[in-house]
Amino acid sequence: MDDAPRPVAPAPGTPVAQPWSPSAISEAALREVLRSPLEGDPRRPRGGSRPGRVSFLILAVAAAAGAGLTVLVSSQADGAAPTTTTAATVTTLPGPALPAGYRPVGEGYGARVERILQRSDGVFITISLAVDADHDPAKTASHQGGDWLLEFPDGTTVPSSSVVFDPVARAAATIVFPAVDRNPAEATLRLVAAAELHQASLTATVTGRVPALPVTGSLSLEPDPAAFDLQGAATLRLTALTLSAGRGSLEWTIEGGEVTAHVEPGLTLTGGATVHLARQDPFFGFRNRMLSIPPPPLAAAGRVELVPVYATSADPGIDFTVTAALEVTWATLAPAEAALPLEAVLLVDVRATG
Repeated sequence: MDDAPRPVAPAPGTPVAQPWSPSAISEAALREVLRSPLEGDPRRPRGGSRPGRVSFLILAVAAAAGAGLTVLVSSQADGAAPTTTTAATVTTLPGPALPAGYRPVGEGYGARVERILQRSDGVFITISLAVDADHDPAKTASHQGGDWLLEFPDGTTVPSSSVVFDPVARAAATIVFPAVDRNPAEATLRLVAAAELHQASLTATVTGRVPALPVTGSLSLEPDPAAFDLQGAATLRLTALTLSAGRGSLEWTIEGGEVTAHVEPGLTLTGGATVHLARQDPFFGFRNRMLSIPPPPLAAAGRVELVPVYATSADPGIDFTVTAALEVTWATLAPAEAALPLEAVLLVDVRATG
């Protein structure tokens, strides 16, 4: 049923108001403003007044304000002095949608805290990562690590010691903090610097006359060059290259700058026979294109154990060349700002039980 106000019939002898009367215009305009937007548009006689003019201006202001504009509106009735009002409501459209519970951490992705593990040797906060609705998960470089803080209400902060990624699943990471005697759930997890990864392919060679792989003992080799510039950010230095019975190893360090790196070496021994050595990787069988491989663990120094792709101890009997092919990933830090609350996160405290 139509609940719109209906005109009251005039008393006998009362002059009938004409549609063009100023009082009739004012009453009609007021009725139009008070009418619910859910109601239908009442019919008006042909040639009558047009109270919808006020409604049109109101709707125009609302639409412009919703678009983030500041609008000056002039509402003028016939014969009345113009008046000016200002609608200064500015709205900001939300960014791309993240799944429920996730907060923005970087360009195109967000994070959610899943669990806090408090042990006597440290605090381990596990987060999961998700890509927003406007980005392709297969093409989005999500969190690569960085510097995090545990920020307590009294202003005390505890810096993270490392960020560890799941060796198979890309969408999970654990932020490691030193041990604290306080309840970490009272703090805020804050990202203050995000890692930006860079990559390069480098080569070093060694020349000598020895068995492809020593049968006993070990052999220390000197690669040339032994130092590489990492685009001005730091220097990668190969400190030791060793061959031993059935295996090899490479030690490296980063000099200068607050840079961490990961070195993925491969050795090729070429002479009367060819021997290839690669990193000893327990997860090799799990790595394939169907899984999103997490970023490599980064450090200021490291040692890589190498094993032959095909077991051999053949002596080529002639001079051979050792070629070290290095795939180097290093990280530089860029300022970042993100905060994840911890008050409602599951806290598992095993300090009392070990």
